[in-house]
Amino acid sequence: MVCLEDADFIVVTEKDIPLIAKYLDLAQIEESNHNLVNMFLWREQYPLWQYHTEEYMLLLGIHKGKLFSYMPLCKEEFFEEAILKAQSIFNKHHVPFELSCFTRDRLELLQKILPKCSVTIECEAADYVYEGEKMRTLSGKKLQKRRNNYNHFVHEYDGRFVYEDMTKDHIPELKTFLDSWRQDSTEEYLVYEAKGVRDVLDLFGVLPYNGGVIRIDGEVKAFLIASLATDTMVQINIEKADPTIRGLYQAIEKIFLEKNYPTIEWVNREDDMGIEALILAKRALNPSHMIDKYRIRANGTT
Repeated sequence: MVCLEDADFIVVTEKDIPLIAKYLDLAQIEESNHNLVNMFLWREQYPLWQYHTEEYMLLLGIHKGKLFSYMPLCKEEFFEEAILKAQSIFNKHHVPFELSCFTRDRLELLQKILPKCSVTIECEAADYVYEGEKMRTLSGKKLQKRRNNYNHFVHEYDGRFVYEDMTKDHIPELKTFLDSWRQDSTEEYLVYEAKGVRDVLDLFGVLPYNGGVIRIDGEVKAFLIASLATDTMVQINIEKADPTIRGLYQAIEKIFLEKNYPTIEWVNREDDMGIEALILAKRALNPSHMIDKYRIRANGTT
């Protein structure tokens, strides 16, 4: 496989966090793969490189052994310039020009620049998006089961549980809690995720996220990490809870959103990765809409 590092792409490290954050703020992308916390959460499984000018940033990734470019991080006026630069680098190294994690609006812009490109929708990668108000209140008939679970938890553990906003002091306890959370799993994505969650915890105060913790009888039993995707959308990056405690997942999310994002319009709970349990759980929450994602291969040069 060709490495394009000699073409000005450099490996993304912790030092790049403020820089990437600046370009993400310009782009205002709601799609979950273009989220800084997610990038570091999955960087061992999906390595990442960056190239930037004053106007835009290009991110280079690998999926199933193939190099691809993410959507350019820039204002719309510099989108074409960024795409053509990315294509020129791929062409220079005789690597098929592939792009991934594209949303419908950026795809339409791309097709004006590369009209002969072939497009594939990534069915298992669509993000589930929910109304912020419903996630905070659990209102409505379709959320009755979730509301019942939350009410059961509050009643069952009244006086025994406490919610705390995450601080650096929580990190050692959260790692200990992770040691007991599905530690017997050999599923590939969970193995990578376990390492990634620890990396994200180690970057508390460096990565732009906040979190919440629930203790029961003094012990950590759940925690959640989230970050802003755009000015109107928060993304739930990590959510872990003792699965034997009914209503705990509902409680950590509801209380966290109430305290930290009382007016946010949208909540992105990411994709389901084609995992049946996640599909059922995310559909049951009655998403407002999905964010479809597309993979593109360009034919020829422009």
